[in-house]
Amino acid sequence: MTPHLRRYWPVILLMLAVPLAFAWFTGHAWEDYFITLRTSRNLVEGNGLVFNSGERVHTFTSPLGVLLPALCSWLAGASHESLALWFFRFINAGLLAVAALFVCRRSETLGLGRFGRFVFFGLLAADAKLADFASNGMETGILVFFVLLLWSELEAPVAPRALPIAIACAGLMWTRPDAFILGAALMAPHFFLRRRGTTVRPRPWRPLLRGVLLGAALYLPWFVFAWWYYGSPIPHTIVAKSVITPRFQLHEFLLLPWRTLIGDSFLTDLFLPTYWYYGGWPSLLHLFGHVLSVAAAFAWFCPALPGPARRASLSVFCGMFYVCAIIPFPWYLPPWTALAALALAFTFDDLLARARRLSHPSFASVTRVVGSLAVGVQVAVLLAAAWQMRIQQRLVENDGRREIGRWLHATAAPGDTVFLEPLGYIGYYSGLKTFDVPGLSSPEVVAAMRGGAVRFASLIERLHPTWLVLRPFEIADPRLPENAALRSYRLVRTWNARPRLDAIAFLPGRAWLEHDSEFRVFRRITGAAQPAAQ
Repeated sequence: MTPHLRRYWPVILLMLAVPLAFAWFTGHAWEDYFITLRTSRNLVEGNGLVFNSGERVHTFTSPLGVLLPALCSWLAGASHESLALWFFRFINAGLLAVAALFVCRRSETLGLGRFGRFVFFGLLAADAKLADFASNGMETGILVFFVLLLWSELEAPVAPRALPIAIACAGLMWTRPDAFILGAALMAPHFFLRRRGTTVRPRPWRPLLRGVLLGAALYLPWFVFAWWYYGSPIPHTIVAKSVITPRFQLHEFLLLPWRTLIGDSFLTDLFLPTYWYYGGWPSLLHLFGHVLSVAAAFAWFCPALPGPARRASLSVFCGMFYVCAIIPFPWYLPPWTALAALALAFTFDDLLARARRLSHPSFASVTRVVGSLAVGVQVAVLLAAAWQMRIQQRLVENDGRREIGRWLHATAAPGDTVFLEPLGYIGYYSGLKTFDVPGLSSPEVVAAMRGGAVRFASLIERLHPTWLVLRPFEIADPRLPENAALRSYRLVRTWNARPRLDAIAFLPGRAWLEHDSEFRVFRRITGAAQPAAQ
């Protein structure tokens, strides 16, 4: 073992062990993972990189997020979903461990002290969203790896090298096609905040340009393939989500810094658990997330802070305009959380160093207490979220959505279709043609929504599916004239985990689990009239 590895192995093992321990305790497999897994399995079984055999629809966002699970499924056997997921978990966790090595090495060249490293790895390793989405089947761990690789190279003491820049940029794009925004947010501060200690570093035009161009060349094969195979390089998932993404007004865009300062933007989610806003978490937790996010996003305004702190902070500030302009699904956020943790780590470390130089032991103690408290809250949230996800997996996923999918697979006839919102488990295990909202797997739904059919009842009337899988609050009153199509369906089964959830005394984030606790399955009445062709 090299001297570097001997010094760094505790944090490397930490970044490897936390997501794997989270997965072992919770067994959590994310709903969206099964959307891509159905496509991955079709590829392995020779049906093409498609959700429905014979339909070339780009039903996934991440190329690596579908190809690596396909490889894992091929190694494990297509029907061994659990083993394949564990293979994918080890890939994500392993890359996080390598990213920890990059950060450790770069933090030495940047002079980040022990307390700064404690803050960074404490905030990042204990982030509940990263631990979950690096182990539940999403591509988040891979994305964070490429972000930290790019950050490490950009902060090199002499000048960034083109090849690592290219690998990082290509990796970002292969992981998520919107990740060029992450790359741009990381690079931009190096053209404006260029101070390195007592010197000013030249703008790194040439290596960045070469790296970006080479990275684009490495991504080009997928871009060309997707355009040829699907008819468009833009994933259909992005097209579908754009239908439901609220339009952002210019004045709202310009007011985002102010809204973030007062805690009225999605940037406060960076250090908060998944879907915390459903309820069931302590009210002070939002204040915790608000304070950390504001400190990370606005630290760059302080010229006295070291360059790495200000550059990471400016990256978060730039990212704020993107995060708050889209629907910020929780698996999008950990890369921005990693950058925020870097900004906070260098800030705390600088404050502690200043206190020591000025011989202010009380200020040094306060700095240590505040930084340690932030890490302590992160750890507490991680433990609470692990318990929440353990219950969610057992009652909502395993006993609910997975069983609904299996029941439909055993009950439905070939050629049947199902209308629903949660596409993953039910779509994967049923194997049926799906009409999901907002249409991730079905261009028919996107076309209907663009045509004005935004209500569930209106979509059902246009699409006339065989089966409906609906939560109670999604069911409209069939007695109303505008919901007449629902009279053609009858209730056949109900899955309800609510009594079992109510029996659990300690359940953080209970409201989110209650949201998915009950589903009702309807079947179209035989002989019911179908609508005229659209």
